[in-house]
Amino acid sequence: MFRSARTAPPPPFDEVALGSSVIGAVVCACRPYQGGDVVFCFEDAERRSQRDGHTVEAPDGGHLYHPVLAMTAHGCEPNCRIDLHNRVMVALRPIEPGEAITYDYETTERWFSHPFWCRCGARRCRGRIG
Repeated sequence: MFRSARTAPPPPFDEVALGSSVIGAVVCACRPYQGGDVVFCFEDAERRSQRDGHTVEAPDGGHLYHPVLAMTAHGCEPNCRIDLHNRVMVALRPIEPGEAITYDYETTERWFSHPFWCRCGARRCRGRIG
């Protein structure tokens, strides 16, 4: 079922689950998604004053922590984008069940508290992130 990121209610968290990859535990799709679908929401994210390896930088410079968002993997060619205004993760393209949910961490962070070497495996992987 197609969901518009602007009009649909957020999906329940049982539509994503923890899986594993070469980088460790990651959030994976439990059902197919189409581009534009809301994959999960994080409207109840906790605001934190300091960045760390599990927070996402908000547009106002604050930092958000949500357990599902913290487990969402980085991808240099991601299948999702983060919408911080509506606090949702939105599919950029079709996503199959079992596929890791990814977004580009460099789209939210001005600098990284924990830079890392990317192992996303994308054809255009940038290598060092942060």
